[in-house]
Amino acid sequence: MKVKIFSILVVLSFFYGCGFGKNDWTIEKLYVQKIEGSPKVIYNFSAWGGLDSNPRGFIILDSTETFKVKVENILPIYQISEIPNKKNIEGITHDCYGTCGEPYYKSSIILKPMKINITNENGIDLTTRIYQYKGYSESSNGGRYQFEKFVETRDSLYFYNLNDIESMEKYHLDELKIKKGEIYLNSNEKNEIIRIFANNVQLNPITKSIEKISDYSLTPKYPIKDQDLSERGIFREAKIPK
Repeated sequence: MKVKIFSILVVLSFFYGCGFGKNDWTIEKLYVQKIEGSPKVIYNFSAWGGLDSNPRGFIILDSTETFKVKVENILPIYQISEIPNKKNIEGITHDCYGTCGEPYYKSSIILKPMKINITNENGIDLTTRIYQYKGYSESSNGGRYQFEKFVETRDSLYFYNLNDIESMEKYHLDELKIKKGEIYLNSNEKNEIIRIFANNVQLNPITKSIEKISDYSLTPKYPIKDQDLSERGIFREAKIPK
């Protein structure tokens, strides 16, 4: 019996020594967006812990709270599809629905939501639309561009004179419209924006079928101050707590 107990203690000490079961996480990425009309904020984070666990996603907190990784509080969405507000947050995720692994190549694409869940998260209603994995995957695109100027409206950002800095063919775009909601700003020590990441979810306004899902990396050709952009629908880098 003593040998068995000792063995169990050795195993437990191994797991806890690796960070398993503890609340110790190394946060590698942390962005925050104010939720319009609310004292709450929404964080997007990525962290690492014991046994190579990598929790990531969105968490809602009061603006006075210090961010902590609590896996049980991660929202069940993969991307935000509309600008968060005090009453509602809309997001999307995907599931297999028979299209994971080998069946992927034999299955038909479905773009409409397979399921819709509505939950309450920290006092705010969360609408989660779940899509077929293949439909989601086949709708995804994006690119890396350098832009000359931009214009912000209440709900979107418009970028102009964009040069492709990724592909061999070097595409040029006169204009690129990106809906706000999941836009991320990276700034330098001079408070200048050096890069903008945008996850853009376009759904049909009536059927909510996927029209396009795009991931963009955008670099300004000329300096842009952080204050040149509003807070509505935009994430900024947050200080990572020690």
